[in-house]
Amino acid sequence: MKTKFMLLTTVMLILSISLVGCGEPKGVYKGNIYVAGHGGHIADATVSIDPTDTKKPFKIPTYAIWTGDKLHPIHLGRAATHGLHDVRVDNQNPNTLFWSNYRHPDSKLIVGKADAVTGKWTAEKVLDMPKEVMDFKKTDKVVFYCGSGQSAKYYFPIFMGYPAFIDVIDKATLELKHRVMLASNPKLPVNYKFTHGFNSPDNKVLFLSVNEAAEPHGDHNGKQHFYLIDIPALENGQLNVLAKNMAEFPKGTITFRGSFTPDGKQILLAGRTRSLVLNAADLSVVKDVPVPAEPAGIENHDIVTSPDGKYGIATLRVDVEVDGKKIKDGQIALLDVNAGKWIGGMQSVCRHCHAKSQKGTLLKIPMKIVGCDRCHLDPRSYQDIKADQMLCGADARWRK
Repeated sequence: MKTKFMLLTTVMLILSISLVGCGEPKGVYKGNIYVAGHGGHIADATVSIDPTDTKKPFKIPTYAIWTGDKLHPIHLGRAATHGLHDVRVDNQNPNTLFWSNYRHPDSKLIVGKADAVTGKWTAEKVLDMPKEVMDFKKTDKVVFYCGSGQSAKYYFPIFMGYPAFIDVIDKATLELKHRVMLASNPKLPVNYKFTHGFNSPDNKVLFLSVNEAAEPHGDHNGKQHFYLIDIPALENGQLNVLAKNMAEFPKGTITFRGSFTPDGKQILLAGRTRSLVLNAADLSVVKDVPVPAEPAGIENHDIVTSPDGKYGIATLRVDVEVDGKKIKDGQIALLDVNAGKWIGGMQSVCRHCHAKSQKGTLLKIPMKIVGCDRCHLDPRSYQDIKADQMLCGADARWRK
């Protein structure tokens, strides 16, 4: 009995000291970056960003005694059904995260919510796949939602497969109000592969990028179609185009997710092999920045704006080696928007937790007490420890 009491006292002492923390690193921008993961979870990274540090601009605070740092997964479900490309911070309540799945073996679409404070799943709604997608067949099991936008009352997950559509989801209930097919507007292309989008800061327009292809869901040809969609009309099930433009890039360019700068004047857009800055007024390309050159094969899948629009936090898929095996790791990098240059090195937001789960469960009870079982003891992490650790979309909750 005495031994058990001493063990409990020791654990509680470690807990109390570890929660005090060792203070946050210095940084111009502080907050949480939420990154969608293929494993059915969201990576929640507490970060301080210092653009003047040209070697390591991203700092993730650590706890004082406990060996971990403030980067954890928010678990939503199995990878096969809840693998994600999309996460979106609610613009009305930043403690709420919206998310949507990108694959399901039974062709089911899922939209849901998570609590950014507790790091827990809170709700989800399962939706049926439309007949048009089931008939086309090529994207009825995978390549579901990726880009997304929102207004005050509605969340707009965008189906990136073929044929593409935008769902209008009631934020309060997760009920589907409208399903708006791209084919409902003849101004949009018929031959394309992958459609993405995101909303302006004032919730008036949804930026949409459509990658032209040789045939429906065929090979990309490098032509990118950009649109501004009227959000009030979209809320009522109408796809009204307010502006459009087209830009041509080398083959291999695929436009994915991105964000408006807070003043609404520029658009930061991930382009796989490049990162783009667009003029939001006429959708012209003002900067075309290649992804970091080393290591080879880096892909940019999203860019989240800083609170002042001066920088972009890019999500990257990067080749790394784990025990002699080459895999994809999810990392973030900092882009100077005005200079069109990358600052410092990249920071992994995936390997951290996956590597922890390789350490076993020797401290299982204390880890559960302090909440570290989210990384160390999750079977969905260590089942694929040496497989690709893929990210895609991201969003941020900034602190002053």
